[in-house]
Amino acid sequence: KELAELDAIDPTLYGMIDTVVASRGSVFAGTWFSTFSGFIIRLRGYYGMSKFFTYYSWLDRKFFMHRWMDVGSGSWYAREYPVGWTSIDGDEFVDNDTEEPRNSDVLFPRDEMEHVKAIA
Repeated sequence: KELAELDAIDPTLYGMIDTVVASRGSVFAGTWFSTFSGFIIRLRGYYGMSKFFTYYSWLDRKFFMHRWMDVGSGSWYAREYPVGWTSIDGDEFVDNDTEEPRNSDVLFPRDEMEHVKAIA
């Protein structure tokens, strides 16, 4: 705490710091309907992190980020949509998933997770 001078950080910045730290984690489990979780998921997309490391805490929606969904096919505000960060720097419109499919009913083994992260 003293070494990092955490007492000197403006408390109004805590939310932004939490967002950046959470977005860079190996795995993220967010809350359905949370704009805070949504922003973290969007940042993870901008960073090129695999969608297979993002989960929702609500069990009915746990694997929702593991498959492509067009905007408007589901809730407008309860989740993020990969079209928001997929190939945003390019000239072509992306309307499908570019990440290889996998069985999303199973969690990633650690070594497979490290391999996919290295590719991203």
